[in-house]
Formats: sequence, structure tokens, C-alpha cells
Amino acid sequence: MNDDGSMISWRLAFLERELDRMGGGADDAEHELRLNPTDPAARRRLEAIYVLAGDTWARIQELRARQPAGHAAIRYDRDADASAGRAYRRALG
Repeated sequence: MNDDGSMISWRLAFLERELDRMGGGADDAEHELRLNPTDPAARRRLEAIYVLAGDTWARIQELRARQPAGHAAIRYDRDADASAGRAYRRALG
């Protein structure tokens, strides 16, 4: 893979990971909004997450279109990341 293709793959991996994390943040924000539907701050937080997630998704699609043919993208593996996080926390004591 050339340098350009490698950079695109790394960017895709980062953006896909962040998009997954935004999903968790959106779940929390939706829960807060359900608990207090009249809270304008909760509504704004959720709207901001949706806008950012939409922009991130658009960027991912743009990078996938620019990715050199024949090269697979690095895909974010939530389970592997979770196990790595647990191992890191255990190592810290």
C-alpha cells in the first residue's frame, strides 16, 4: 500500500472508532433526554452529537471513495478495543 493509501486507512480507522464512541455518547444523551424531555441542554447535546456523527460519517464515505482500489480498510473492532482497555486498566493496578 502506498503512503496515501496507508494514511487513508489510518484516518478511516480513527474516524470509525470515534463514530462508534459517538454512538455511546448518543445513547447516554438520549437517555438523559428521556428522563427530562423539557431540558434544553440535553436536547442541544443530543443534536450536537447527531451533527458531529453525520459529519464524521460523510468524511468516512469520502475517504472510502478515495481509497486505492484493492486495499482493504482497517475496521474498528469494538471487542478487541474493550479487551485491550481492560488489560491496560489491570496493568495499572
